Amino acid sequence: METATDPGQEMLKRIVSLDAQRAQIEAAMATEMLAFADFRIREAERHADPKVRHLEADFAADELSLVVKEPTRTVQCRLAESRRVRGRLPLTWEAFGAGRIDERRMRLISSAVDKLTDNYSTIELDHWVVEYASSHTAAQLKAWLRRFVARNAPSTQAARAEHEKRSVWLTHQDDGMTFFSAYIPTPDAIRLDSELTRMAKAQPSDGRTLDQKRADVLARGMLGDGSSARAIIGVLVPVTSLAGLDNDPGISFDGQFALPAPMVRDLAAEPGTLFYRVFTDPLGCILDVTELGRFPSRRLRTAVDIRDGTCQFATCSRPATECDDDHAIPHPRGPTSGANLRSLCRRHHRIKTHLDVEPTELHVHRADEDLAQHLE
Repeated sequence: METATDPGQEMLKRIVSLDAQRAQIEAAMATEMLAFADFRIREAERHADPKVRHLEADFAADELSLVVKEPTRTVQCRLAESRRVRGRLPLTWEAFGAGRIDERRMRLISSAVDKLTDNYSTIELDHWVVEYASSHTAAQLKAWLRRFVARNAPSTQAARAEHEKRSVWLTHQDDGMTFFSAYIPTPDAIRLDSELTRMAKAQPSDGRTLDQKRADVLARGMLGDGSSARAIIGVLVPVTSLAGLDNDPGISFDGQFALPAPMVRDLAAEPGTLFYRVFTDPLGCILDVTELGRFPSRRLRTAVDIRDGTCQFATCSRPATECDDDHAIPHPRGPTSGANLRSLCRRHHRIKTHLDVEPTELHVHRADEDLAQHLE
């Protein structure tokens, strides 16, 4: 009598096989990316100037970012993590290539080994981690690695390394809301948390939850009445929305967030709000302005910032307000005008200048497609 085959089990086997193939493809990608970066490093050695040599080798990450459609910083991290595992954990790298662990787990392991200082701990990690990583979730692996590092890395050195990473960042969400996150020492975080709760509980009973009060206390504690806040919130908003005729949202210069129309109108009503008017021709094309000298005026620079939004390298999202104003045609041959200016972050500006290259994916605002701005 034949045993009936469970179709579900066959489907699960195919899923397991596909999962291993996916991991193998990720490993092949990592290997090829490392090979390309190494090739560019060898090519760069032909330059006598160490600055040019470094820039050309480093530009490999930007070239890769264009083909994998990821930010340069992400590519740099992927290269560093792969290089670390390939160089320090040969068994783990072999398992990655065989599809036993995927890229996510490989990167978690790479982060852990970076905190180990002695060869014995590194060898021990390489010996044990593959078996655990291949049979547990990424979250379980992360906890296992945390325990391993705690047992084997000098606590003072690990703590010092993490302390150097302290930072604050924003993650914009929908409907005019943003996560305000901080990576700070645990004692400071606990004290801040306790103080926020104390101050929130001292607020009057007005229908707000405790969490809402804590959020309001945090914002008001930093901004006060807003009179001393100097940050510029650059938003493109239709005049019809500003006038209350419709509810089209305001979009940030860099396209990273949108503000609902009522929120934009509230901001517009605040004392000290400054408006720039952008002039266009009857077809809606923004008019050009040309200035003398190499450096644009504040108004022209603001115009370019509004137009570009971000660095004009294809995979870069650094806000234009933090970028240099680059002359597409170098000054003085090229004019200081909206048509000839574009936003490039310092990294991509240096690459363009010192390597004398014009990356094919760099957005260029040509005169016949003029989007330059003229602000009153």
